[in-house]
This record gives sequence, C-alpha cells and structure tokens, in this order.
Amino acid sequence: MQMMTFHFRGRLFPCTLVLLSILTGPSSADESVESYLSLDLKDLLSIEITSVSRKKERLSEAAAAVFVITQEDIRRTGVTTIPEALRMAPGLQVAKLDSNKWAISSRGFNAQFANKLLVLIDGRTVYTPAYSGVYWEVQDTLLEDIDRIEVIRGPGATLWGANAVNGVINIITKKAVDTQGGLLVAGAGNEEKGFTHLRYGGKLSEGIYGRGYLKYNKRDSSFAPTLDWDAGDEWQVLRGGFRVDGSVSSDQWTLQGDVYDADENQIVRSIFRDPSDPANNPPDPASPYSDLNVPDNFKASGWNLLGRWGRQLAEHSHAMLQVYYDHNQRKEEILGQTHDTLDIEFQHQFRPLARHDVVWGLGYRRIEDEFENTFAVSLLPSTRAINLTSAFIQDEIDIARETLRLTLGSKFEHNDYTGLEILPSARLLWLPRPGHTLWTSISRAVRTPSRVERSSRIVASVIPAMPPAPPGTPPAILAILGSEDFDSEDLTAIELGYRVQPADTLSLDLALFYNEYENLQTFEQLSFVDFNFDNKGDSTSRGLELAMDWRVREWWRLQANYSFLDISANIASDSNDQFSAAVAEGSSPRHQFYVRSIMDLASDWSLDVWVNYVDDLSATSFSLEPVDIPGYTSVNFRLAWQPKKGVEFSLVANNLLDEHHAEFAGENFITPTEVERSVYGQIRWDF
Repeated sequence: MQMMTFHFRGRLFPCTLVLLSILTGPSSADESVESYLSLDLKDLLSIEITSVSRKKERLSEAAAAVFVITQEDIRRTGVTTIPEALRMAPGLQVAKLDSNKWAISSRGFNAQFANKLLVLIDGRTVYTPAYSGVYWEVQDTLLEDIDRIEVIRGPGATLWGANAVNGVINIITKKAVDTQGGLLVAGAGNEEKGFTHLRYGGKLSEGIYGRGYLKYNKRDSSFAPTLDWDAGDEWQVLRGGFRVDGSVSSDQWTLQGDVYDADENQIVRSIFRDPSDPANNPPDPASPYSDLNVPDNFKASGWNLLGRWGRQLAEHSHAMLQVYYDHNQRKEEILGQTHDTLDIEFQHQFRPLARHDVVWGLGYRRIEDEFENTFAVSLLPSTRAINLTSAFIQDEIDIARETLRLTLGSKFEHNDYTGLEILPSARLLWLPRPGHTLWTSISRAVRTPSRVERSSRIVASVIPAMPPAPPGTPPAILAILGSEDFDSEDLTAIELGYRVQPADTLSLDLALFYNEYENLQTFEQLSFVDFNFDNKGDSTSRGLELAMDWRVREWWRLQANYSFLDISANIASDSNDQFSAAVAEGSSPRHQFYVRSIMDLASDWSLDVWVNYVDDLSATSFSLEPVDIPGYTSVNFRLAWQPKKGVEFSLVANNLLDEHHAEFAGENFITPTEVERSVYGQIRWDF
C-alpha cells in the first residue's frame, strides 16, 4: 500500500499551537451564551435527518456517509455564504475561483464546471441544466434561517435521481414557527464591503405562521497575480423571500418563494472575434481575432415559488406532494441563458408488513431553456424543452429487532437524452450495541448529458493563416463541438462506514469508499480544428473520511476531520484526449485536514478558531499549460460578545497566514485570482 504522505509545510502545527496556547480556561460558562455547547453529544447524534432515506431518521443510524452542518455551526464560524459553510464537511473540496465563483465537489472530479454533485434547497434542485453544475453565488438564502445542511458523500441516485453521483447537499431552512419576531444583521469589512439582513416572522392566524426577509451583500474584488492588481470581480446581490407554514388536523402545508438580482463582474482573459465579420479585419497583430482582459459586467437574476402539502394517513403512513417553479437568467459577455423549470413530485411512506418500511414516489420535470448565442459560445438549437419522468421505491427491512436493517431500492428515470436509466442500491446497517453503528452499501449512479455536451460549439482559438498560405486564406477556428452520441457517465460505488461513541464526550465517524467510473467525459480531436465531447474515459477512486467531535470541557469543544483521496484515471486506447486524465487525477487534493475549536470564554464571550489544510493540485483546467496550485493552510477566528440577550457583536478574520493565496484555477477565459485575507465586524439583533 502506498504510504500516505503529508505536506503540511511546517507551519500548520506551530500556528495551531500558538492559537491554542492563548485559549486559556474561561472564568465560567453561562446559559446567556446561546450555544450548542450545552448539548450532549448523544443529542447531536440523535439529530433527525431526511436526505439519506427521504424520511426522518437519526443521524447515528443512517446507512450513508452523512455530515450535518447546524445553524450554530454556521453562526459560530461567521461564514457569509453557503459555499464557505461547506468547508466544514469532510470529503468536500471547496475552492474559490474568484470573488463570485466556487468550484465544489465531493470525492474528487472538481472543476470550474463540476457536475457530479446534486444540490437542493428545501427540496428544490438548483443545478443548471446548461452543464449540470451549480452557479454557487446565486444559490443563497438568509443564513440565519437555515436549520441545517445535510451533506451526503457518495451516490444518492436511488432516491434523488441522475446527477446525485458523488454526493447530495440538502439545505433545509427552519419552519416559520421557529423564526418568530425580528432579526437584523449588519456588518462590513475589507472584503465584505457591506451586508444587511432583515427578517420578521409572525403568527398569521390559528395554525398559520409566516416570515419574510430581505438580504443585501456587497463584496470586493479578489487579487489577480497576472495583473498584479484587483481582479475586477467585485459583485453585489439583493435577495428577498417569504415562507408560510400551516397545519389543519392531519394536513401540513408550506408555501415559500425567493427572488434575487445580482450585479457581478469578471475579467475575461480572451474573447474571440468572428473572422467573417469585416469589422474584425485586419486583426490586431498582438491579439489576432481576440480581445484580451475584457471587463465583463453581467447580470444574474431569478425567482422561485414552491408549494408542499403533506398528510398523515395513518400511524405509519404519510403522503407528500411538492410542486415548484424556478426561473433564472444569466447574461455574460460570452453567453446569455434563461431557464424555466417546472417540477412535480409525489411521495408516499407506509408499512405494508410489520418489518417493512416502504417509501415510493413519482416525479415529473420540464425544463425550457433559451440561449443568447455569441461567436465564442453557442448552443443549437438556441431553445429547447427537456422532459424528465421518474419513479422510485425503497424498502427498509428490519431483519433482527432493529439491530440489523437491509435497505433495497431503485430509481427509474427517463430523460430525453439517454432514455431509461435504472439506479439501484443496497444498504446494510448493523447496531451491535449502543453507541456503535456499522454500515455498508453498493449503488449505481449516472450523470446524464447536459446541453453543452450534446449541442454546443465552444471556440477554443482562432489561428490566422501564416505563410506559405496564400493571401486571403481564412484563419483556422478551433472549436469544441457537442455530440448527439454523448452518453451518461456511470458510477458503481462500494462504501463502508463505522460510527462509535466510545465515551459520553467523544464520537468518531469513519467512511471508506471505492468507486469505479465508466464512460467519463473526454475531448476527442476530429480534425485539425474540431474537437468533440465523447465518453472514452474511466477511473477508479478510493479514500477515507474521518470526523471527530470531542467535548473537552463543558465550555470547550473540538471538532476535526481528515479526508484522503486517491484517483487513477485512464483513457481508451483509441482516444487522443491529452487533458482529461490529468485533470481527473490532479484537480482534487489527496489530503485535507480541518480542526475547529469552539469555546465559551465567559458568560457573554465566545471564541471560535478553525484551521483548514488543503493539499496541492497539479491540474485544475483543460488547458495547454496546466496551473499548479500549491497546498495551503488557512487560519481563521471569530470572537463574539453578547452584552445582553438578543444582541451580539462579533469580529471575524479569515486567511490570516497569507496576504493572498490561490485555491483553484478555472478555464482559460477567466482571469486567475487569489483569495485575500479578510476581516469584518458584525452586529446581530434579535427583537
């Protein structure tokens, strides 16, 4: 077995020791500090989750690699975006591309357009059908309203369908009854230029509660090393929304919606011009048929409306119907796009026999898109409607008096690209004695084609004709073309996990996995100027993820996690792809380490310190000149003071070790940037 080597650069542990050395014991811990430090570890492990089985179950008894980020985790780390909150989860790679872009993946295959992770907000899928990924900067809500974020590493396709390949992130907000009264949050700093959050909730009538919120954020540019100055990627977003929950007898219902408008900026490294347009001739010798470092101010906006109804039919029988409509649009210099999604889903849980708990459901989704094509990027046809129908069934079988459970299930999904996809799984859970959980699973998942892979034309370069070509010879246009033959990417995954609570103050969660991928995306050269999307790649990956939660004292808690990942990628013998294998192997860190200290220093003071180490990356983009990203260590802290109940002042500092550092390099058309050190102050008032 290959030795697991660590490259911590010698500065992680000294800095950690220095920080911990200043964290001397507090004078007392008082209930006025609203913190989950007062919760027993057994209570935290008993948190009910819903994403693994589409029904309520205890975290400690879930047959999957699942990690829960709570509201108190979000609050006490002082993060201001959902992507930054996800850094707490083991097995996830969160890398900032620039001020308004993130690359996020689970268990490898990260990229600017990562496409193997399914993300939901309150059951609403938020990936873009254009490339099956997520525009993270517009997937937001009021962070203070988030109840928890359930992060599942590994396939979730049996319940959630295609694209839930390497993981599922389910962001679940609080019920309206739990957010009564007012909340005002405001702050500013060198990178967080200014933000204001306002929410108010109240009782509308007997059994009906509601809330509404407004949220504004303005963020500064990151640093561009190639420009030795600001990257010109500052942005701001205004968002609002509401939620109303009601209950009548055995019925419960929810109506909620959001609307947002984002004003974003970026610098496009190169925009190719159409040689057939006389206005572009003669070309500039310094940059033939292209404009370099073009400032791009673009808009992203959208709205959504979701309704959910549930009824308790009997003691062990429950039905749910959910309908949502999502509209979003985005117009950048190289492409404009609009998507409208209608999604209808029905689910029923019941017990046909004493030891069987069955969940089944039906779904329908229709996506209508419209693209504003440019010479640089175009999709043909420019408008299309895509339909998706699905059905799933899962049976949890109690084999041995609730100590041994077998879960069998499959999803059957039909899409307009590849037809019928069958996504089965089997999970076995064993509870040998209190405080011990063993589980294992085998499952299949697919990532279905997107519009880009099936019907796009992406200009990679325009090369002027050079002698001895005769005068007037048109330039060569190198382009990547979509293919109607592009098929689904396929994963077979085997997982094994063990959770143990050896003491009342300590819990450990270990997950091991082995993945086999087939039909992975490649780029095949058809001629001197044309490339197309194909499925000539395969890969294997293996790894482990370990999470620890240790209650050191009543006033002090330590949380830590470690992730190891090894990926081996291959290209078919008849392929001429020169990039995909290197990117698959080099775009995800081999080692990641995270440790967090959570302390209540006194009756009204708290201090949180967290250190994050990410290993180096050798290739992160499909470029002729792959960019190496050195490993980095991030040290962050939050100091908070509650002078009285309902009022809190906090100071947050991030990335203290470096003035700026790189985390990822995107594709060629985006200027590379680095994340800068940031400090901001915040006031929170609950009224």
